[in-house]
Amino acid sequence: MQTKKPIHLLYVPTLFCNMSCSYCYLGELTNKKIDLSAVVETLQTSIEKFVSHGYIPYNLSFHGGEVTTLPTETLEKLFKITDSYYKTYAQDIASLGFSPTPIHIKTNLYNLKAHHKILKQYKVSISGSVDLPLSLHEKYRRDKQGNSTLDKIKENLRWLASYPHHAKISCVVTQEHLREIDAFIEDIKYIHDDIGLDMTKFNIMFSFDSIKNHEKFLQAIEGTEMLTHEEQVIFYKKIYQAFEGTVLDEGLRTHWFKEFTPDYCCSAVNCGNKFFLIESNGKVSSCPRGQSSESYSYGNILDDDIETIIANGWKRIERNENRLGIDSECMHCEFFPYCNLGCTFVRDETETNKSYTCQLQKEIYRDNPKKYPPYSEAAIKQHVKAYCYQNKIPMLEEMERYEQKEQTITPELYEKHNTLSQIISRDAILQSIYSQELFYLHVAKQNYTLSSQILKNKSEILFLNKQDPIYLYFHKDIFKINTLPRDEVNNYIHMMVLSGNSVSYGDEERHKQEHLFDYSIYKNACVSQSTLVGEYYCLDIHPIFELHQQLFREGIKHNLFFSTKTMREYHYSKHRKNAFYHIQAINLPFANIEFFWL
Repeated sequence: MQTKKPIHLLYVPTLFCNMSCSYCYLGELTNKKIDLSAVVETLQTSIEKFVSHGYIPYNLSFHGGEVTTLPTETLEKLFKITDSYYKTYAQDIASLGFSPTPIHIKTNLYNLKAHHKILKQYKVSISGSVDLPLSLHEKYRRDKQGNSTLDKIKENLRWLASYPHHAKISCVVTQEHLREIDAFIEDIKYIHDDIGLDMTKFNIMFSFDSIKNHEKFLQAIEGTEMLTHEEQVIFYKKIYQAFEGTVLDEGLRTHWFKEFTPDYCCSAVNCGNKFFLIESNGKVSSCPRGQSSESYSYGNILDDDIETIIANGWKRIERNENRLGIDSECMHCEFFPYCNLGCTFVRDETETNKSYTCQLQKEIYRDNPKKYPPYSEAAIKQHVKAYCYQNKIPMLEEMERYEQKEQTITPELYEKHNTLSQIISRDAILQSIYSQELFYLHVAKQNYTLSSQILKNKSEILFLNKQDPIYLYFHKDIFKINTLPRDEVNNYIHMMVLSGNSVSYGDEERHKQEHLFDYSIYKNACVSQSTLVGEYYCLDIHPIFELHQQLFREGIKHNLFFSTKTMREYHYSKHRKNAFYHIQAINLPFANIEFFWL
């Protein structure tokens, strides 16, 4: 087995939850009854499939729904599988740079007592979700019948305080939590001092307005609405004022607001490269948030090829990012490389164009300047360009545009009369050759304009594969360019494919892209295989790519050109006649686009 990359794996053995929290982003999904038939087998199969293909889970955690609603014997089987995996692949995980991690569960703590023995036996790391102040837990975290859960939660918090292995709690903050901030602070102290649970590892999270939650409750429950950016900062500062310099100071600075730092998945450029969640029915999604939406589903581990699922991860996040906007302020923010706009799913749900904790994150960065120094203007520009190249392709057009490059041999090239654009403007046939109206590609339900590479100041990249159809649209009058009517039948469309690898040849010994293959289709044959759509013929060229797919190199950018026989003849004739045109059009000028073959 060749290790390809590490992954973070969450397993959801059940979506069912024994509580009915008012701000849950899963909505009605938590009413789904437990199906024990495949819970254990799906985990075993998932681990085996990932590992056999070189994808090593460095962290394997259990999430829900509510994990502890499972029977103890089922939970023990899951822990046994995970424990065996960690022991078997400990060396592989270490070689990838990750420290050993314990089995971990996220739980609402309500049913914890039923599993005390096996939790201790497998040294399970426990993260409990609790509302603070506890009066709001009483209000919002009721069971399915609407009954209080608070007494049982307090009892389990006391047990957790004496638990010999890693244990912590987290809290989701809403509008009402901010209104009850003084009681929130007092209950942190109460749990730490009176109950005895170490609160240095406490985690604070902020709620967001969820589509699934609205579907369940028809509207937002009063008090559970998400905080504004300004209110999050107010909350943060009040917490700091209360605990800075106290026995909980270390936790305040390192753990409490850690979710809003670059250490978490929310700040990844593309979380789909690493993070995967699997349900017991085999469905693979991005994360606990994304499991509620088909837009963040990557396939099914029981039915689909692993490589397809892995690829769908980054592709689906990239596709979602490219349909979401970006706040123009972010493109110049000195902290952008730390946050990368935050969680994609939350921006999708809340219809916002920046991280929903933007101002809070800035406060955290400014309070820790040694750890998060602001980026320079040049570094921001470079990072934003790389980010947009992947996640915000439409925004590349809004970024800085560069003037056309002008190469010169003699000072005459600086004269306007001799620039390439002026030469083209005086020649009707050259105008056709350099026109953006002659060809375009249609791939995956999108059109891509083809234009000359030596005139455009930005490049578009396609990702092609053997599954997606590839259609060439060419103008119905293209065979008339530089052709007498009687000779049109001898004209043809000429397709050229070049590799990103460079080779040196010819008297000039220039380094040029290596030619892979040319393909010519004469007019009558071309038209007979095409469908006329308005002013353009549509031709399926996917078979050509499929025929030559063995020539394409993974990770190598390829170049695709289209022209006609007579357009090529005219271009090279112009080369011979006009030195100024020759030197400026020394590289191929024909309609072009670059692509990767997946």
